[in-house]
Amino acid sequence: MVVLVIATLPDQRPEKIDTVGFDTTESAELYFKNVRSFYYTKKEEGEGIFDVYRLNSLFSDSTATLPFAIYHNWRSNEGFIRLDTSRMAQGKYSAIQIDSSRIMIKQLDLPSMNNESQYLFAKEVYKALRDEKRISVVTENDSIEVGESTSISIERTLTDYFRLVGKI
Repeated sequence: MVVLVIATLPDQRPEKIDTVGFDTTESAELYFKNVRSFYYTKKEEGEGIFDVYRLNSLFSDSTATLPFAIYHNWRSNEGFIRLDTSRMAQGKYSAIQIDSSRIMIKQLDLPSMNNESQYLFAKEVYKALRDEKRISVVTENDSIEVGESTSISIERTLTDYFRLVGKI
């Protein structure tokens, strides 16, 4: 019986992160608020509906970056990840490139403003950074590589977000 079970198991289980979801658990919220939120600047937006967390190290410089912010709606136990367009040069960036050893693997257009699109974009960026790929921001006529310290800050923000929504 055990041999049959082992033989029929799939090679790999799908990752939770591949399923779009915004629900948070009380334990994840407590962990984020009590341990991780001290590294963020917190601001209320949407008439107090959202607590917006911006990682201090990510927003401290003006270099090419992907300024992700975590939006937490504590009333409905939901968390959202969004590119903070107020911190990006509007119209300057059109996409990002993900490469490995200077060979472009993928180019992603910047996401639309809906939550699912933002989540899927953040997931791709997180997976690329987790796998130690390089990320570049594409401008009109060039691409600017995101620096190592900025990449670490982006990955830290995305890790905190995906923990908050129970995906990792």
